[in-house]
Amino acid sequence: MDTKLTLRLDKEIIERIKIYASKQQKSLSALTEELYKSYLMRSKDNAESEILSPIAKKYKGIISSTDFDAETHKLSYLRGKHLE
Repeated sequence: MDTKLTLRLDKEIIERIKIYASKQQKSLSALTEELYKSYLMRSKDNAESEILSPIAKKYKGIISSTDFDAETHKLSYLRGKHLE
């Protein structure tokens, strides 16, 4: 559900962002919503990273392929480890 929001910003900033939005072929409202969504996503990522151990933080995001099957790789590793 869309709701109206009133913001008070510096006039020069408003003019510049209107030009930018126009070049992006987006409304100022859509651009503002994207900004807040990206901010919230970064905040969510930060909250999640506080829960992760330092090792998990180090390796988070290395595997980006959606077809990666962790269970298959885990079983393969364990077979190799215990059969050697």
